[in-house]
Amino acid sequence: MKLGIRPDRIEPGKPSQNGRHERMHRTLKEETALPPRSSLDAQQTAFDSFREEFNKVRPHEAWVF
Repeated sequence: MKLGIRPDRIEPGKPSQNGRHERMHRTLKEETALPPRSSLDAQQTAFDSFREEFNKVRPHEAWVF
């Protein structure tokens, strides 16, 4: 808010208004939590690997290739 950025809220109970974000959550769950890992350390490793690939490896939809 200090930078003049305002949150853009969706209506409660309307996840379709925020489809890209909801899809990211679905992918996160599929890639890291199904099935659950055998320990918290293994689960954290799965999340760390997902974050690395999601943020640095996979092509970003805004980039033109």
